[in-house]
Amino acid sequence: MDIEKYIINQEGIDKDRLIIAWQWLVGKDKTIMVITRMGHVLLKDAAGILYFLNTEEGSMETLSNYHEDFFNNKLSAEQYFEIFQPELIKDLEAEGKQLKEGQLYAYSRLPSSGRPIQLKNRHSADVYEYFDK
Repeated sequence: MDIEKYIINQEGIDKDRLIIAWQWLVGKDKTIMVITRMGHVLLKDAAGILYFLNTEEGSMETLSNYHEDFFNNKLSAEQYFEIFQPELIKDLEAEGKQLKEGQLYAYSRLPSSGRPIQLKNRHSADVYEYFDK
């Protein structure tokens, strides 16, 4: 899996600004490693522990005690698929929904409980617009 197809380029992005709205969940001791095209975030702390911030669910989980495991392909295939959601991105791109630099996929309207998530309910959004809401 070529992860470059599933992450956004962080060059020029104020990562501290992005994480401010999530400090209630992630704390102040973590830094952003990766931002996915679906708006999820991989974080690490000073001890090198790897975390996954799922911005759709508003949850955070520990993935590994070693953040290097992510880059060394030591996470499970299921974890990589959960993080990057390659099939969903493929479907969105097939629908003509392409991202520009500094954009990610966001909901047009948050899904209601019990309703299926539809491709037409996704649009491209500026990374700051997404995280500042």
